[in-house]
Amino acid sequence: MKRTLLFVLALAVIPVGVDAQLPDLEETRASAEQGNPIAQYSLGGFYYWGNYGTVDYAETARWYRLAAEQGYAPAQSSFGFLYANGEGVPEDDVEAVRWYRLAAEQGLAAAYWSPPPSGSP
Repeated sequence: MKRTLLFVLALAVIPVGVDAQLPDLEETRASAEQGNPIAQYSLGGFYYWGNYGTVDYAETARWYRLAAEQGYAPAQSSFGFLYANGEGVPEDDVEAVRWYRLAAEQGLAAAYWSPPPSGSP
């Protein structure tokens, strides 16, 4: 149940693209490396879904963390999702809740639907 709810959350907050409509990877990477949190979040999503190659959860976590630490709510919620599922970071329900809460406090509706990962997404 927990993973199903978290997957539904991920569909709401992790960027999903159609191959024919994906943004240019190098432009996104350049913007992400310059500190743009939206580009960092997008780049993390590319790695999560394997849009430009193989899935790489460690790279996903790296880019989501950078955007989340800048206060970008979608990245905070998605970073919480990674902690809840142990994808690219150790599974840690306390960290998951912390990141979900930061996103929810900014009004990100999808983060409100994330029940506490332990015991009760």
